[in-house]
Formats: sequence, C-alpha cells, structure tokens
Amino acid sequence: MLEHTPHHHITRKLKRTLFLTIGGGIVLAALLTAGILIITSVINKDMERNQQTAQTDVKQALALQEDFTLPTNTSNVPAELDPSTLVDVVAKNQPAVVRILSIYCANLTLSHSDQTEILKDTCAAGVGSGSIVSSDGYIATNGHVAIVTPKQSLLAWLNDDTHIDQYVAFLLAAGLVSESDGALLTAGTARSSELLQSTVSQLPADLLKATAATTLYAVQLGNDPVRMVRDGERLSVDFSDTIVSATLIDQDYNPEASDAALTTGQFTTSDVALLKAEGSFPYVRLGSINTVEPGDRLTAIGFPAFIDNSVNTDQWQTIPSITQGEVKDISLDATVNGRKIISTSVQIAQGNSGGPSFNDDGEQIGINTYSDLQCEDLKCFGDGLVRDIADLKALIDRNHITLKTGGINDDWYEGLDAYQSANYATALTAFQKVQNEYPANYLVAPLARHAREQLGTNTDTSSAFQARTVVVIVLVIVAGIALVIIFTVSFLVVYFTRKHRRMAARS
Repeated sequence: MLEHTPHHHITRKLKRTLFLTIGGGIVLAALLTAGILIITSVINKDMERNQQTAQTDVKQALALQEDFTLPTNTSNVPAELDPSTLVDVVAKNQPAVVRILSIYCANLTLSHSDQTEILKDTCAAGVGSGSIVSSDGYIATNGHVAIVTPKQSLLAWLNDDTHIDQYVAFLLAAGLVSESDGALLTAGTARSSELLQSTVSQLPADLLKATAATTLYAVQLGNDPVRMVRDGERLSVDFSDTIVSATLIDQDYNPEASDAALTTGQFTTSDVALLKAEGSFPYVRLGSINTVEPGDRLTAIGFPAFIDNSVNTDQWQTIPSITQGEVKDISLDATVNGRKIISTSVQIAQGNSGGPSFNDDGEQIGINTYSDLQCEDLKCFGDGLVRDIADLKALIDRNHITLKTGGINDDWYEGLDAYQSANYATALTAFQKVQNEYPANYLVAPLARHAREQLGTNTDTSSAFQARTVVVIVLVIVAGIALVIIFTVSFLVVYFTRKHRRMAARS
C-alpha cells in the first residue's frame, strides 16, 4: 500500500491541474467570445450611425450649392428630395449633367418674284440641358436644343423696329401680305408679335436661303455660366476649361414636323441629338424604359432657364435643378410607327429640355423633352414628357459608337461610397483625384472639405475602423492560440494520467 501512495499523489495533482486548466480555458474562451461580440456590435452601430450622418452631409452640401447660386426667394430644388436618392441618383450623376448652348448664324436671302432682301449676320441660339453618356465625351440632348434653323435666326433678327420695318417692306413688295396686315405687323402689339412669328413659320422653303452659315456648340460642364458674346457682328462664346466646344454627330429630329406634331400628336421623328466634346468626362449610365412603370419614381436634373436667366444670367455661378415625381403613363407618340414617351409628374421647365430622367437605380431611362406649363409667361415648372432612351440608343447604334466607361467616374463613385461609410481617409484620397482630373465637378469641393475636417474624429471609420479590425483579428488569434494550448494541455494531462494509472496497476 505504501508503494502506491506516490502514484495516487501524482494522480490527484494531475486531476487538480486538469480541472484548473480546463476551467480557466473555458472562462478565458467565454471572456474572449463576449469581447468579440461586444466589439462587433459597437462597430456595426458606429457604421450605421456614420452612414446616416454621411447622407445628411451630402444633402447639406447640395443645399449649400443652392444657397450660393440661386436668386433670392428661389430654389433649384422645388420640393423635398427622397434622402435615399441623394447619393446614388443625384450626387453620382449631377457632374455629368450639362447645359448646352447652340448658336446658329447666317446671311439670309429673302427672294420672291423680282423682290430680294439680304439680311446679314442673323443669329439665333438654342439653350437646353444634356447628359454626358460616355467617358470620351458623347453628349445626349434633344434635337430642338441642338438644331437651330434659318427661320429661327430670322425671327431672332426681328428684334427691333428697323429690322421689322425692313422685313415687312419686303413682304408688302413681294405681295405676301396685305396693306392692313402690314400695318398690323408694325404696330408693336402682342398680336403683331404673334403675326410676325406666323409669317416666318409660313415662309416657303425656297423663299429663304442661308449662306455663310455657322453653328457653334458650347457645353457648360460645371457651375461657371456659359454666356454669349459678340464676335464682330455674330454671336460667339468665350471657351474655358469648364466651357468647351462640341460638334454635332447626328440627330433624329425634324423641326417643322415636330412643331406640327405637338398639335396633332402624330410624331414622324423623335427629338434626340448626339454631340461630341474632346476630353475625359464623368458620365451617366444608360438604362431602359422597361425598368419603370406607372407609379415609379423618376428624378430629373437640368437647367431651367427661368431659375437663373439662362445664358443672360448675371449670377457668378449656376447649377442644375433637381426634381422628382412619378411615372403617370407610358404611351406611343403616334398611331403609326410610334415611339414610347413617358408622361410624368416630374416638374420641368423650359431649359430642362435634353436633360436626363433617372430611375431609382441611377440609370438614365429617358430625355426630358416637353413640359405642360400652366403659366402665361412660361416661367414656371410643369409636368414633364420624357422621350424613351431607346431613341438615343438607336442614334448611337446608327453611328456605330461604343460608349466608354471607367476613368473619372470610378474615383467619384469610390469617394462617394467611402464618404457614405464615413471612411473619410479613403473618400478624401478619391476626391482629391477627382479635383485634379476634373475641376468642373463643383460638388467635390464641399465634400472633400468635410472629409478633411472629419479625419480622426469619433465619426471617422477610416483609421478607427481599421484599428478596431486589427484588435478583433488579434483577439481572434489569441483566442485560437489559447484554445490550442488548452486542448494540448488537456490532452497531455489525460495522456499522462492514464499512463500513471497503467504503471500503478502493474506495480
């Protein structure tokens, strides 16, 4: 019996060691697990809170731009925007929405029978909105924004009494109007103005000839307003880094047929055009009209003329309006070979023409083309009619164009996504790239400034999140090592306990 005492003593020690080791391991594992769960919960709550804060910051940045650019008692956001659309629909696409100025100048010859009148340097301008649809500078707009006709330049030339008298004298000498109508045309009344427009629109095509014709396209990329200037006797534009020239690639638009169709409702052509500027640009993503149906929300971005007085603005900067509404109906614009057109409650105005309408995925599914304005001076918003983006895609295909992606958009999207997550270090790096690559992006400055101010604060997930991630990883590794040690010690204790028992049994 005395010979077995040491073995029993050793066995009791091993059992005590095993109990303490396993118990301690369980306690340690429980503490580590609880710590990891608490830290993970804190991180998730911080990220959720920071994302909500970031969305508010984006909205405040947009509001700040409105305050700086809009006339007194006006707003380029007529109604509240849905917060969920502020980043993915508005902020990501707004830098790719542009204002387009088209200037047509020509020498016009009016000729009928033996009467001829030469009108030198007649000029007219068309102003609207557009969207850059490719990183290499293809721009979508309406045909009626891009195409300015000789008749429009004649009508614009009739802007003073001397020109009106000259024009009416020709009409009288050519026998195209009666003496009574001639007197009415020069009366200077609202009715005489309407009659002037009527006589111009009804001029036969072979009566009006244009020579020395030039067409100029200016694209406002940022918030620096595009303005017309005089170049001798003709109109021109002072170009800059943010106001660039473009060329017309193609269009599907007939001015006279479209004017008639607005009354009859039977369109024989669409109303789309494609321009091209040189450089690298942000762009919108094209979607499909099939992604929306009645009741779905649309977001329109464009430049209403009455908000800032268009190219005659006296403001130092202009930005687009942002309006939202619902799809009311999708129908055809003619009974024969009709194209799809969307009736909406989205509020647009003159100047919005050519601008994009987006679905809630941030894809452009249409081009804002017409508006139901209920005010006499037309200086108001009205329900919009939107052309199907398929019309533009057909124009792109007809010209064998491949739209390019990537570039500036990648950095802009990365910055906005990081900003939403309050990862300000990553956001600031991306925003700085955008500022260097594309200075026309006027949204990036306030967002970059805020990101810089928030670096290292308690809302910043960039450094703090990374530090927490490291802590979690270290804790997981330590827990893993502890479990391995516990398992190993437990195995050894069990192994040696059995071995001692066998030795004790033999002895």
